[in-house]
Amino acid sequence: MIKLQGSADAIGRVYGGTCREPILSNLKELVDRQGYEPLPRRDRDFQAWVGAQEALIGRHWPWLLEEMRGVAAGCGVEYAEILLLNLRSWQYDYYGKPPGVSCSSVAITLADGTVACAGALDDPRKYYCGPVHVVPDRGHRFITFPISGTSWGNRGMNSAGLVTGISSQLLPGLKRLPHAVNQDLALRVILQTCATVGEVREFCREFPFTMNLVCVDARGGLFCAQQTAAGLFELPVTDGWCALTNHVADDGIMRRLAELGVKEFPESPTTRARRGRLIEFCRARSRACPAEEVRKLIGRRDDADPGTIHNKGTIAITFAVPQADPLTLRVALPDGREANPGFTALSI
Repeated sequence: MIKLQGSADAIGRVYGGTCREPILSNLKELVDRQGYEPLPRRDRDFQAWVGAQEALIGRHWPWLLEEMRGVAAGCGVEYAEILLLNLRSWQYDYYGKPPGVSCSSVAITLADGTVACAGALDDPRKYYCGPVHVVPDRGHRFITFPISGTSWGNRGMNSAGLVTGISSQLLPGLKRLPHAVNQDLALRVILQTCATVGEVREFCREFPFTMNLVCVDARGGLFCAQQTAAGLFELPVTDGWCALTNHVADDGIMRRLAELGVKEFPESPTTRARRGRLIEFCRARSRACPAEEVRKLIGRRDDADPGTIHNKGTIAITFAVPQADPLTLRVALPDGREANPGFTALSI
């Protein structure tokens, strides 16, 4: 696990120097687009989008831009390239992209009354540098999984005991609000600045971004939402559990999103099978299962089962019970072959 600490500039410089090679590899493939359709760098709309996103970040979270400049200095590249990496510029037309990812998130009340948050991060392994432990001079400490060179957050946990679970969502045609932000940077800000699910909810109301979220805090609070670039759609939590994968899980929300411009609702091939597996487990075992049973559920890999949470694309599995242990995130890092990888306890 890479540990980064200090000021935003110091964190960036160490990050850039430590991960120089994977950062350069990501820039070559994702920003330089070697072998792919190049970025529309001279397109005025593209330039305006980059400028508007940079200004928005600078207005609300200037330390993120300081960190990006530090990364650029640390690995010897132009800041503008690191900014493009952070903005997912290669997915400028993101909402027309075919589905292909398959992350899963679940929160469930255990037999002892505490609430666990768990799930899997699925993406190509080559883009990631493993778990990163960030200890900023301002805000909460946290562990998360950014792709190399970015100041992102996704699955993770912070020193206030807030645990985040994410699953990507595709909403082609959605009319984005003008202050919509990059989802990965939004999760980074949440991990560094929020302590409770109530604070996450308020952040989502203020800053629209598209991501399915399941969050748990050290008070036992649960938050389940289909956050979008057009606004927040929170889902009710009943019987002490919730689960989300990569599709819109409520027909009423789907209808409202259609009114907001969504033309179709593409789904990854296994999203309903995975959520179905989680729902089946939670209905049967919420308030009755021990922590180990949940870890077994999310850690088990069965390639013959489309509902398997741990699958061939899984690069990290996370589990935490912040009420019982607010400073420990348990992580398994599958090597692509293991049927049941072991969990390691990481201290925040």
